[in-house]
Amino acid sequence: MKRLILITALAVAGLMLGTAAFAQSANRQQGTKADKNAPVDKHQVESSLPALNLEGNNTLPATQTTADNVLWQRDVYRMVDLTIDQNAPLYFPPQPDGIRMNLFSTIFDRVSKGEMSVYDYIDGKEIFNDDTKVKFTELLDRFWIPYEVQHDKKNPKDSTVVVETADVPSNEVTLYYVKECYFLDQTNSSVRTKVLAFCPVLVREDETGEMRKYPLFWVPFESARNLLSQTAISINNNAASRMSVADYLTRRLYKGDIYKVYNLLNQNIMDYCKTPEEIQAEQERLEKELSEIGNSLWPVSRRDELAAEEAVKEAAKSAKVAGKKNKEKKTKESGK
Repeated sequence: MKRLILITALAVAGLMLGTAAFAQSANRQQGTKADKNAPVDKHQVESSLPALNLEGNNTLPATQTTADNVLWQRDVYRMVDLTIDQNAPLYFPPQPDGIRMNLFSTIFDRVSKGEMSVYDYIDGKEIFNDDTKVKFTELLDRFWIPYEVQHDKKNPKDSTVVVETADVPSNEVTLYYVKECYFLDQTNSSVRTKVLAFCPVLVREDETGEMRKYPLFWVPFESARNLLSQTAISINNNAASRMSVADYLTRRLYKGDIYKVYNLLNQNIMDYCKTPEEIQAEQERLEKELSEIGNSLWPVSRRDELAAEEAVKEAAKSAKVAGKKNKEKKTKESGK
């Protein structure tokens, strides 16, 4: 009888363990299925790696530098060509593919929903106020972008502007103008650079067959910082090498040629350089000038001059001692 009870208890225990194991296995399988069916982040590249989710990734405000702390400032304008490899992360995919959108498509989507403000492109004047704020329908009309106005049947006064995905000219935005600011911050005695604004440029063929540039609007970087911090891009062919657009621009990972440096005449390089060789030479000169700003702004102190003079004296003294020893060595060798 005792043996029968023992066998029955062991059987019940085995059944319970088997049920628990089956439940754990089922839960694991359900978890795997749930992961596969989870919503895909629209900003991500297709990859077997875990998704880089930047939704809600609001960056901290940039460190503010007051005007009193800026001893010197120079505004620089660059052309960022998206057809070169280094700038390709801002361009691909040319059209939204259901998973990803490029930078222009993302901005266009937010502007169409009234969630983001952009401002008129006025050559030589970056004015960001209510008077220069771009109205979405005017933007569409100005650059021949097809759209449809759908009125609410219950309230005809309410309407929605609809632009088909295929009509968003994101594939034609192959250039950006970027405005940078180089400034000397006396709080830490350093020359710093920051992006102030950028402008998508529509590059399309006109009726004569010539490729023309149409600057669309200015986007102030600070006002778009949160959106850019939530937009992920791949910075090379490695899908794991991803970062936000905000980081990409802040770290100035793009390559851009200078087309203007702030001047009282508001001239760009092409206004006073007529040949491609002259333009390239001027761009190289300006790049060198910007890279040497720190050295040119800080005068050499008397202390540094004395240190340099002392170093020269020490070097001369060492050379003299070495020469004397070498001469003595040669004299001994000749005596032998």
